[in-house]
Amino acid sequence: MSLDFFDRTLSEWIAPGIFLGAFILELFFLLFFYFRLLFLKKTTETILEKPLTVCLCVRNEEDRIEHILQQLLTQDYGNYEVVVVDDFSEDCTIQKVGQLAKKYPRLKFTSISQETSFSEKMAINLALKAAHSEWVVFLRPDNELISPLFLKKVNDAITESSFLLNYTNQQAGKGFRNHCCRVERFTAFLSTAAYGLVGHKAFYNDSNVVFHKELYFEQSGFRGKMNAYYANLELVFNDSGKRKVSVLVDPETMIREERTCFPGDFSELVKKRLRINRQLGAGKRFVHFLEDLSKFLLWGAFAWLLITEPMNWLFITIPVVIVLFLQLFVVKTMTTRLNEAKIFLSSFVYMYIRPVLNWYHAGKIYILDKRNKWN
Repeated sequence: MSLDFFDRTLSEWIAPGIFLGAFILELFFLLFFYFRLLFLKKTTETILEKPLTVCLCVRNEEDRIEHILQQLLTQDYGNYEVVVVDDFSEDCTIQKVGQLAKKYPRLKFTSISQETSFSEKMAINLALKAAHSEWVVFLRPDNELISPLFLKKVNDAITESSFLLNYTNQQAGKGFRNHCCRVERFTAFLSTAAYGLVGHKAFYNDSNVVFHKELYFEQSGFRGKMNAYYANLELVFNDSGKRKVSVLVDPETMIREERTCFPGDFSELVKKRLRINRQLGAGKRFVHFLEDLSKFLLWGAFAWLLITEPMNWLFITIPVVIVLFLQLFVVKTMTTRLNEAKIFLSSFVYMYIRPVLNWYHAGKIYILDKRNKWN
């Protein structure tokens, strides 16, 4: 470091000041938010079986409905029910569910008899009204494999919190699209979990989230949210006030979805997350913006200082190395615990690319919304 590094005018302190401020912000987000994920405790087995309800909203799923229901109806757990709502299927989905219901009394089902604009939300509403248990979890019919201990582990992890967040991602497949979608969903889970543990709820996925059923009815369900086509229960979760969130990272409760990635799927995932963020309170939106801004400013100021003050490269590089090491440690630990080792490096890189993507897509959403408003 040059001896006159601190001998500057006020204007000459702008770039170093931005760099130092961004470094402090990055440390704050990593240590206060994300490092909490590294200390998640394993569940301890409990004797009492709390009543649980597993809900599925399905449409035209005759090819795989039996597969998922057989897994759910043979759980190593006694006190639960399965509720299926058929969203106006045009195939034999409801008939297959009816046949299984004759064999398994814990299976209940109903259906929507006509096509509606908001049928997905209506199906969720019907499922919650039909659920008899206090604790409810929604799953999707494209889940590839559900552990027989899924509900048992969930029961062991239920505490005084109102939400129990479990990991969900799509099954690893071939192609760049599949990889990108998995990385986006993994990093979105990290964000939801880290922010949720400090009371800053931002759910981007409503599948495999165990929650108190009464939370939904206390907020009058989807009232005022019916036109939000991009999300469902996530909107209700995020508006539930100061409710505690627990996070369970257990192989038995992780869900892998079997789905094909099409062009545009990755962009839709990013846009969904951004649209959900727009529905958050001003304080929460500012915190998310600040996290993105800190990464942008850190690297921007770092590059500027390296170019303008190459003699101070060591002093400038040390803070960046510290941040990279901490971020690398978090991503490596979580990809290992979530069995996502193949997306470790790309997830690490994506954490620093994501702010640019967020601002790019946020601009596109803003322009599109403005056009639609005047059309």
